[in-house]
Amino acid sequence: MKHLLAAAGFVITMAAAPLAASAAADHLPIHRGKFLFHSDCITAGQQGIDRGHWSRYQCAEGWLWNLWTDR
Repeated sequence: MKHLLAAAGFVITMAAAPLAASAAADHLPIHRGKFLFHSDCITAGQQGIDRGHWSRYQCAEGWLWNLWTDR
């Protein structure tokens, strides 16, 4: 099922995936934040690796993109 979110004059399509966030939490226990765009989540995850804050990350799709890390 797809959901549409209208924000600031544009429409964003997001798929509902309630299990994705909980599955990510099982393997990568630390939630770092929510992002509107997948690319922003990937950028933040990679910046954390580059700076040595964590060694793995996952962007799980839910209502927004959730960034999960290993430490």
